Amino acid sequence: MNDILDTSALRLVHEEKLKDLIKQQGKLKELEAELNRINAKINKKEELTSDDTKFIGNLGWLAALSVSIATIAASL
Repeated sequence: MNDILDTSALRLVHEEKLKDLIKQQGKLKELEAELNRINAKINKKEELTSDDTKFIGNLGWLAALSVSIATIAASL
């Protein structure tokens, strides 16, 4: 009986981690699209807005997010 409960609990934890991973991947795709938009502006030598420079300044945070996602994925 305990084995069934343990298996069910593990399955629930696994499903929650998978949902979290999928959500984080969606956020990363949005951030990647924003970065691509800024890169296109830079390549065209267009002026960057203050939001663009703020985004660039937050790239360290984005790297940390990527590491978090990789950690979650590895634990699955």
